[in-house]
Amino acid sequence: MEIILTYQGRVPGQKRTSGNLDAIWRMREAFHRQLEKLWGKAPFTILKDWEDSDFAAGAPDFRRARAGCTFIPFYGRHIGICVSLEIQLLTGFPAQKSVLVAGDIDNRIKRITDALRVPNVDETRDEVSGQRWYSLLEDDNAVLSLTASTGTYLASDDPTEAFVFIRVRPIPVALTADNLEMAL
Repeated sequence: MEIILTYQGRVPGQKRTSGNLDAIWRMREAFHRQLEKLWGKAPFTILKDWEDSDFAAGAPDFRRARAGCTFIPFYGRHIGICVSLEIQLLTGFPAQKSVLVAGDIDNRIKRITDALRVPNVDETRDEVSGQRWYSLLEDDNAVLSLTASTGTYLASDDPTEAFVFIRVRPIPVALTADNLEMAL
């Protein structure tokens, strides 16, 4: 099933700093809220069923623990379904300026993918300890294809303001009777 995720806000372009990590967590939270609405609903019922069965009968334990949090990725190699991502990054900028003025585009796309995956240990935050987080991806290896495009975000003249549109398409890597519905 194709999923569309969106985000409106700051998408940092530079390498990781504490301010950029905060921005990544704001994106992660926005994606979490959207994915939470899908948890336990078709075609993701199998993930909830596996978790409810305490991963009986060889069901893959896809949960990831980080700094006292439990992260629930929807896609990854453990689940047998990876993804193709199409990311459209719309940025605000003053009239008559090149889209490249908005910042380092490849790093901005990388920050978006960082927010879509379970964080690495060095990317965790103490203030979210004990919470359950839904993430799109187990890790970067779950992305088998990525295309990105940029455009003008007409609602803003601020080059740091962005609107992100992400189309997620499943790609089966280990198809089973259990995860078949997720691959469609």
